[in-house]
Amino acid sequence: MQIIPGKIQKLPVFEAVEKGYMLGDESHQVFIPRRELKPATEPGTEIEVFVYYNEERNIEATTQLPQIQLGEVGCFRVGNANDLGSFVSIGSKRDILIPNKEQVESLEEGRMTLLILLDDSENKRLYGSTKLNRHFRNQEVPYQRGDEITMMIAEKIEIGRRVIIDGKYIGALFRQEMTDKVRLGEKVKGFVRKVEGKDIIVSMQREGMELLDDSKAKILSYLELNGGYVRLNDDTDPEEIKLRLHMSKKAFKKAAGMLFKEGKVLLTKFGIKINKTGELPKDWERNKILVEEEMDGSVPVKKEARAEKSERPDDESPKRDYAPREKRPYEKKSYPPREDKPRYSERPRPSHEDEPREKPPRRSDDTPREPAPVKKQLTFKGKK
Repeated sequence: MQIIPGKIQKLPVFEAVEKGYMLGDESHQVFIPRRELKPATEPGTEIEVFVYYNEERNIEATTQLPQIQLGEVGCFRVGNANDLGSFVSIGSKRDILIPNKEQVESLEEGRMTLLILLDDSENKRLYGSTKLNRHFRNQEVPYQRGDEITMMIAEKIEIGRRVIIDGKYIGALFRQEMTDKVRLGEKVKGFVRKVEGKDIIVSMQREGMELLDDSKAKILSYLELNGGYVRLNDDTDPEEIKLRLHMSKKAFKKAAGMLFKEGKVLLTKFGIKINKTGELPKDWERNKILVEEEMDGSVPVKKEARAEKSERPDDESPKRDYAPREKRPYEKKSYPPREDKPRYSERPRPSHEDEPREKPPRRSDDTPREPAPVKKQLTFKGKK
């Protein structure tokens, strides 16, 4: 029997000791405290435990199981940071240290981060690392196009998101392949879209007929939950379609068109609705908008094609009784002759050259100046 630190294992109770029990067999054993098990646990009982290194650097078992195991990736919040690194709680008894050299960037307290759980056998400790690319090499990719996978959302990249596939491989999720909003550490279902060497491209939706069948089922289910009508059409923003139906706009248009041809839905001016009769409207191939809803939201009225020409024959057209207007002869009006007045520029201007100008006498420096008037000071005479 092999006991691996960092793994969740089912180990039998070997014997009872002073402070607890020994799990395993004669060759490999691990200690578990007495408070971890029920009283009077009999030997041979299998217990599901997590094996880790305690403070004395000895392996120990606990029934408090963590959220990840050795070699797996998880998303956790940083609880404390010091000179050694940052500590996170993975749900077990001891917190896991992420050394500074194993951090892609400095991790502050309260921040969410992705890490992989590793074993340092020389120093006898479990530690975490955020350098995921170092530990995921994609040496042998066992996937093919169309395979269903479970992926964990990793950090943002230029084309979309990096993802961890089944906790063992690293791949890329393009932005246009996201049918819903995602966040760091979230686990979602996906499908392999392309495998080129060590590169794995994934998507959140199926492709081909499987995609259309899945999209048709989503549309019908959404219509039933919303009273048989939804305001989505060709002009709807793609992000709104992703938010409400969790599919791309391209898949929505194809699936809605197939449902219409099958007689399951009607395409209206503002959205789609369930076709209760199961019959296609007349002239649906010519009319892009098959049903037009009234402004008050009442029962939809079928849109009638407008006739280009009147269907009424010529002999049945109404006749109007009116007399033609007499044509009046053209009379040329005569106007009085215009008086020729001189232009403004040609009018004579008044001249002031002949008028004598009186210039003020020039003052010399010897001329005495008049004294400035003395300002009277105002005084207030109060009563004594």
